[in-house]
Amino acid sequence: MIPFRLSLGHWSPVIRRIDENGGDKRSIAITFDDGPDPASTPHLIAALAEAKAQATFFCCGVRVERHPELIAALVAAGHTVYAHGWDHQLYGAAQADEAMQAMARTEKLLARHRPTPATYLLRLPYNAGLRSTAIHRAMRRFHPNVQFAWWSHAIADYQIAGKLRAEAEVRRACAETTARLMECRDLDGGILLLHDAAITEPQDSAILATRLLLPGVLTALAERGLRGVALQPRKTTPAAARFIFRSAEPVTIQPRTVTA
Repeated sequence: MIPFRLSLGHWSPVIRRIDENGGDKRSIAITFDDGPDPASTPHLIAALAEAKAQATFFCCGVRVERHPELIAALVAAGHTVYAHGWDHQLYGAAQADEAMQAMARTEKLLARHRPTPATYLLRLPYNAGLRSTAIHRAMRRFHPNVQFAWWSHAIADYQIAGKLRAEAEVRRACAETTARLMECRDLDGGILLLHDAAITEPQDSAILATRLLLPGVLTALAERGLRGVALQPRKTTPAAARFIFRSAEPVTIQPRTVTA
């Protein structure tokens, strides 16, 4: 991995942690990719409400089109929503214009439920384009003021139920994965990536893991004294960031098979 990449001022701001710009270290930003889905999103809204937590949802246009009522419910609950492309395509530099069109198509649907944000947080499927100046430039054509929403910690939740069938097995796997996340010492002030019924996985297993994982994560974060918050744009960005992109790989918790 190249530790840094240079450009002639083409990089947009990248958010890796909320404490990089004076964010509260007693908080962690909770983010979800891929939704919404009627079998999972209402459960996430309920779990977040129970924990008095907020979150940010990066939504796929193909699902937004099918379930606009879920976007309305997310907005009504106080969560923030942004586009996550259209159909979860992996965009390379050669598809920069296609990525821009997918974002615009999805945002057109989201804008029916809330004003288009003045600063747009974006995360393409697979975090595509983060290190591509062509994608950065294309995203500024989509919206003049964009910030790429990276993350500091992620759970590969889409893998949890892949080989498990019984709900009890999935519960144990979720609990074990959550415990390993809590072993990370730098959660405070970080950004957590989760999925709302991952679009790339079989629906039954992905939805089960989605529904069972979040309540335990929220409880564990609260026990650690951390409050779940929505992701906010950076207020200031060093001028050099437009010319230098620095890589800092996130922590990803890969689930292990859990037996009785």
